[in-house]
Amino acid sequence: MNTNSTSQGENLIFLISQPRAGSTLLQRILENHSEVHTAAEPWIMLHPLYALRAHGYNAEYNAAWSRLAVNDFIQLLPEGKETYYRALRQTYAQLYQALLENSGKRYFLDKTPRYYHIIPELYQVFPKAKFIILIRNPVAVLCSIINTWIKESWSHLRKYQHDLIQAPQLLLEGAQLISSENCLVVSYENLLTSPEKQVEEICQFLEIPFSEQMIHYGNVEKKGFGYQEQRQDLHLSGLPQAQNLDRWISDLRDPQIWRVVNDYVELLGAELLDRMGYQYEELKQITVKYKPYSFNTWNVLPLQYFLSPPRGYQKWKYNLFRFSRVLHQQGLNKTIKYLQTSVKSA
Repeated sequence: MNTNSTSQGENLIFLISQPRAGSTLLQRILENHSEVHTAAEPWIMLHPLYALRAHGYNAEYNAAWSRLAVNDFIQLLPEGKETYYRALRQTYAQLYQALLENSGKRYFLDKTPRYYHIIPELYQVFPKAKFIILIRNPVAVLCSIINTWIKESWSHLRKYQHDLIQAPQLLLEGAQLISSENCLVVSYENLLTSPEKQVEEICQFLEIPFSEQMIHYGNVEKKGFGYQEQRQDLHLSGLPQAQNLDRWISDLRDPQIWRVVNDYVELLGAELLDRMGYQYEELKQITVKYKPYSFNTWNVLPLQYFLSPPRGYQKWKYNLFRFSRVLHQQGLNKTIKYLQTSVKSA
């Protein structure tokens, strides 16, 4: 990779998606190619590009003042923001190159799902990079987030509201923004049901030879952010597993999960879901089919309760919900300990 100011990301691949959308699986498949090198989740482009954002991040030194100062400085540069982007291009191309140098490979794959926040800026910095936008049924993403990161601490769902609400729209907008020769939209479902065909299409997009061996990514343990917690999801067979496609439907047996899934489908709406390739009516039919009996839903809460801090009556109802969940799922002894902890923290 040329690291001078004319380098525009010719040897870079950005893999962007919602978290829990299968990006680690696709990363493992692609790194099995002789011309692709990668390293966990770098996240490195978020910091310099967010420095120009009016909102979305905090810092002890006061992020708002910092943004004003940076923008004032940029206005003094000969070509303004383009000079800033050119400097980022040179600096970060050099960092990516440092990882490529000893690999002997052509591409560096930066798999950072939350780059969905900065797709326009990232494309401006590296206009010749390859962008792979990975799309998965967002309802399946929601269930995966719940099972992986939420468990019984439902208040944690608030941490992922951008991943659930903003990401689908931003991914679609990013795919429209980037030229077709630089962007490929990949379906997670197609990756599971037709892995050879989907990976071959990706290889054609990257202009690298397809090898069926890529799909046999194995079960080799990787080190770095994300790999340890996601290793269990990569399946012992070392192959994409089509039977996991509708695994999220079994989660609907839990009345609370059913409620947030039903609300999420309504929140996204028919237009957005259809643009993503998932039929709103079909998802609604599934939620109707698996709706729990009424007496099992007396204490479930709407999705909105978990996306914003509960206050007043909402807070009381949320605490009742937490208590009933603990009582039902963990037994009397743990419920008593939960109550003792709640009293001490009150």
